[in-house]
This record gives sequence, C-alpha cells and structure tokens, in this order.
Amino acid sequence: MVNDLPAHVVERRRDGKRTVLLHRAMAVIGDDRVEIRSARGTVVLPLIGLVISLGIGWLMVEHGPGLPFWLLVTLLLVLVILVPVSVMGLVGALVGADVVVDRRKGSATWQQGYLGMGIGTKELVPFAKIDHLEVVLEGDRPDRWQDQQDDLRQFSLVLVKASGKRLTMFTVPVPAYGQEDGMDRTLAVAQAIAGMTGARIELPEGWELVEIDIETGEPVRKERESAPATRRKRGRRR
Repeated sequence: MVNDLPAHVVERRRDGKRTVLLHRAMAVIGDDRVEIRSARGTVVLPLIGLVISLGIGWLMVEHGPGLPFWLLVTLLLVLVILVPVSVMGLVGALVGADVVVDRRKGSATWQQGYLGMGIGTKELVPFAKIDHLEVVLEGDRPDRWQDQQDDLRQFSLVLVKASGKRLTMFTVPVPAYGQEDGMDRTLAVAQAIAGMTGARIELPEGWELVEIDIETGEPVRKERESAPATRRKRGRRR
C-alpha cells in the first residue's frame, strides 16, 4: 500500500482502508484493491422509487376493486419496472463500484454501471497493457473569446493503454482557488493505483510533484535530511 498519501484529503476507515472524496463518488483504497464508488447521496433516487412503489402497492390493495381496469394494468406495469430498477440502484449505490483496480487479478475493470449497479464488464485492462496514468486539467486556459480563465477547474485521472486508448477513471471539479486541493485528491488516488499497477503518472503542463513535510506543510529542501515517514507527495504549480 502507498503510505505517503496526503492526510488532508485521505480518511482512514475502521477496517484499515482509506477513502478519498471525489465528485459524486469516492475512492476506497485497500492493500490490493482500489474501488471508485458512487457517493452515498446516490441512494436518494432509488429510495424515492421504492417509496413510490410502496404507495402504488397500497393503492392497489386498498382501492383495487374500485379502480378502472386500465389504471390497474398501468400501475402494475409501473411496479414491474420501478421496483427492480430501484432495488438494483439502491444496492449499487451501497456496495457497487464503477471502476475496480485489483492487484490480485492484475487488471483494472470498468463496470457497466447499469441502473447504478456494476453489472457486467464494460472494459477490462490487464496491468501489462497500461502505458501510463495521466492527470488531465481543464479550465485553466483563457477563454478563446475573452482573455479570462474559468472559475472552475476539473481534474480527471485517465488511464492510457499501450494502444493509445484513453479511459477516464473519475473527475474532480473544484473552484479555481481550490485547484491544489483538486490536484491532491486526484493525485492521491493516482498514486495508490500507480503503486498497484507499476504505471507512471504524468501531470498537466505547469505542474510538478514535490515532497511536503507533514509537520510544517512546506516543501522538503534537497539539502535537508528528513525521514520518509515525515514526507508526503503532492502536486503544485511551478
């Protein structure tokens, strides 16, 4: 496991795994597995669907004999579709994963994400076919119509295959003033994945990887000796 992940963006769970909050998603980092999961807030829509299903079921039981036949058929069709969709979405939001990087299997897998649940494999990339990981930054260039930059920055972690195919693993949008936090979150997950796959990480133009002293938060000077345990890596603009 990578041990030099920045503490200000990584939370440790009781089971020893670590989590990094992303955009409407979270990365769960273990010794041999990294999972990109939907955020817990995605359970809202499936729960609403289940509540609506319960309401329709109660209506059919209590007032079924007095309802028109066409309405009963319509409500039944709604239940046939809404109940499995809501249940699968709820399970997917709680335990499903969109992207799984597994050291033991030696591969990175993109799930289908059908109805919010990882059913089936959309893309499977063996570690041997990974060329590199790339941190992509959008929004830091001046607008082509106005000489101004966007107020938002979007960081993405992209897996680049040896064939040249690019697969986005997740995105992290942040305000322009919080771009270093966005980079830290993206880079923390990238370092964990790189530690498992052996792939190198490429940063956006104008950014560099520096060592930061955990106690002071300042860059570690080359001439200064510091124990590895007191350092962490983070990205910053040159």
